[in-house]
Amino acid sequence: MGRVLAAVVGAVFAVAGAQKILGWDQWITDARAEGVKRPLAACIPLTELGLGVLLTAFELSSVVLGISTALLMVFTIFLAASIRSGSQQPCACFGSRVRRPPSAKDLGRNVVLMSLLVAAAVIGQ
Repeated sequence: MGRVLAAVVGAVFAVAGAQKILGWDQWITDARAEGVKRPLAACIPLTELGLGVLLTAFELSSVVLGISTALLMVFTIFLAASIRSGSQQPCACFGSRVRRPPSAKDLGRNVVLMSLLVAAAVIGQ
């Protein structure tokens, strides 16, 4: 069951990374508008894709679960700060597919994803 939970999060990561790559120019523009430096913005989709593959296609790893959870925590803190500042810049969480400012819905999604990773770690294989 833990592998299934991790795979769900992995699929979300893979879709998010792929959408950013498919809309690369818009992703970079949106990330830069939020103050993310270009080298970091370029790494995010590749990291999401890599974690997506690791979470879906390989055995559970506490290291991968921990890195995935930490990345989601960083994303969640960043989203919370954007919401608090009243930013109207698109979230770009799923690339150019989503063109709305970040909201509590995005925070909730990330909390659910982190919970799934924690459950996967506790349940194991």
